[in-house]
Amino acid sequence: MNTVNASTSFSGFQLKSGFSPQILPPMVTPESRPALDHDAVHSLIESMETNFLDAMDSLTAAKLIQAYYANLERTPEIPYNVGNLVMLSTLN
Repeated sequence: MNTVNASTSFSGFQLKSGFSPQILPPMVTPESRPALDHDAVHSLIESMETNFLDAMDSLTAAKLIQAYYANLERTPEIPYNVGNLVMLSTLN
């Protein structure tokens, strides 16, 4: 639930909800919590958007790195023309 993804550096819960859940109950009772004002809500939404964009950037970077290393192992493309004879392996 709260496992941090290696590619995004965020947990799924944090990206969806904007915060990581606490394992221990909060020390502040619900009655003494301050009421949310517009600035706090705006700040939370901005934080969620920033986290989402950071996660997207991290995923894009991971995708590029994976493509780079996958392309290192590829063989050069052989140009085939119509009428060329080729041998196919059915060992699969």
